[in-house]
Amino acid sequence: MLPVRSTLLISALLPSLILIGCAAPQTRAPSINNATTDAETKKQQELVVEDYMSNYKKLQNVSSRIITNGTDLCGDKTSSYYGFNYWNQDGFKPAWKEITKSKYNLDEKFRILHVVEKSPAEKAALKEGDVLVSINHWLVPIGKDADKQLAQKLAEQGKSLGPVELAVLRDGAEHKVSITPVKSCDFQVHLAPDDTKNAYADGTNIVMYKGMMDFFKTDEEMALVLSHELAHNAMKHIEAKKKNATTGGILGLLLDIAAATAGVNTNGDFSRMGAGIAGNAYSVEFEQEADYVGLYIMQKSGFNIDNAAGFWRRMAVNNSQAITIKSSHPTTPQRFVAIEETVKEIKGKIEKGVVLTPELKK
Repeated sequence: MLPVRSTLLISALLPSLILIGCAAPQTRAPSINNATTDAETKKQQELVVEDYMSNYKKLQNVSSRIITNGTDLCGDKTSSYYGFNYWNQDGFKPAWKEITKSKYNLDEKFRILHVVEKSPAEKAALKEGDVLVSINHWLVPIGKDADKQLAQKLAEQGKSLGPVELAVLRDGAEHKVSITPVKSCDFQVHLAPDDTKNAYADGTNIVMYKGMMDFFKTDEEMALVLSHELAHNAMKHIEAKKKNATTGGILGLLLDIAAATAGVNTNGDFSRMGAGIAGNAYSVEFEQEADYVGLYIMQKSGFNIDNAAGFWRRMAVNNSQAITIKSSHPTTPQRFVAIEETVKEIKGKIEKGVVLTPELKK
């Protein structure tokens, strides 16, 4: 066994010894200036932020139509909707904080990031860049948890769906803006910066990944996915899965207890197995229901559903395994055919003047 000092010496020399025997590039690369590289690093980071903000605004423009037209399916999970988004310097991860601060002139005060197209805020002439001062004479706070306090106050003041007066700073002068919110489904829509081609609903939120935004070719495709995720929340699929998992876990626990009585320690294996099996029960059926109900929401939101099924052909090209493999989701051919049939059903109801309501099981 080598002494510690010898081992450390070999470890230090090993990289150099390995490089001696490696082939090296033959041409002379240009010298790189650190300051120029730093400037380019900042520029690329700015482009990432700009792209994120552009996609975020597109997402909000489309999702506003979905959440305000799907309220009949959202039950008591509804709230008021103003149609604007706000931000300040504390709303971003550290890597983006300095960029958003310098590029968008952000500080601790809340500025209007985006005014959604054809929303109550747009009708009230609220403008991007306006600084929020007060809401019905309540001064907008700054500092820790200010965003939570602001969100709570907007929700409280909008409950009656009556006019809400905002005072904002615009070009150094204070302006009064009266916004009359509308009813919407109470599910927040977020954009995750990851390049994953995915979206999900968790019972409270709808999360769209930037990778999926890049995949969309039209607003209709975006509306299709958003309507699907809203349907998951509206039909309480996440709650159902949790309830199923609890039931399965209890049944598994009984088996664990029975095994323990017989002198066998299962370490809770049956409980975990039961929760897993039951939690995933009806996953495919829940996805099918979200596709079905989502088409109704999409149609009522004013989007063209004629080519909705074609999205799943594009998804099949992107992930060919989904053509034949059914796991927690239906296969892409199954989704295509089912959506085509749902489109026919909806079109038939429109022709007959029938109310657009999803059909329940008999």
